[in-house]
Amino acid sequence: MTQIKISAELSHLCPLAEIVRQARVLEDKGFYRVWVPDTMVSPWEAWLAASLIIQNTSRLRIGLGVTNPYTRHPLVMAQMACTLQVLSKGRLTLSIGKGIARFLEKVGTRQHEKAVEECLTILRHLTNGERFSFEGQVFRLDAIRLRGDPPETKIPIYLAAVGPPGWEKAARFADGVSTFWGEKIKDLCQQYLDGNPLPVAVLVPFSVTKPDFFPNQLQSIEMLAGRVAELEEAGFDEIIIAYGDRKDLELVAARFGE
Repeated sequence: MTQIKISAELSHLCPLAEIVRQARVLEDKGFYRVWVPDTMVSPWEAWLAASLIIQNTSRLRIGLGVTNPYTRHPLVMAQMACTLQVLSKGRLTLSIGKGIARFLEKVGTRQHEKAVEECLTILRHLTNGERFSFEGQVFRLDAIRLRGDPPETKIPIYLAAVGPPGWEKAARFADGVSTFWGEKIKDLCQQYLDGNPLPVAVLVPFSVTKPDFFPNQLQSIEMLAGRVAELEEAGFDEIIIAYGDRKDLELVAARFGE
């Protein structure tokens, strides 16, 4: 039994009709969490996919993200997150990031260096049930309060971090860090989280069936097991295995499931 938490990212290639079945496999095999990516390349919408998983599982934790404050306004994000947290009885974690610049430009918007920080501030107040006014560089709220009572369980908010700016911001504002595997990940963690033991979830892509599934993916279960052991030895909290298709999921479940 490993000490590091073993989670999976619902494949962005997963057909809509397969979401519930794949989530149940993860729950039945004792995985810690399923992360639902908020991406336009999936054949489904992320928040609705997360809702399907919540309604068809009872123990599996759900991560939503990485999402961004451009295609999801912080007010809308807060309302959706509160709804899912109540529906799931406290199983939701949210991860936000700055988004993909090329895609955002295609839909007529651009990144702003303050957007993620302002989004997190707004989320904190609204999900706590407060009436909140805010005047930022990107967002403005005038005495906004969500309808309904806030969730009994606080919604953990992770920030996506790859380079130093993201890690520095996560260390100051977030409840945790979501990141990709990279050669410098240990150094970045030590540099920015020394004395601030935030949980860090590391995404590692894996597929034996789809060579072009993900950049720098691992292509054998033995390589994946080695990466899990390496991250566990380094003291990371959670590994997120991004699998390609059903066969990849079955391999992962057989090797790492309970």
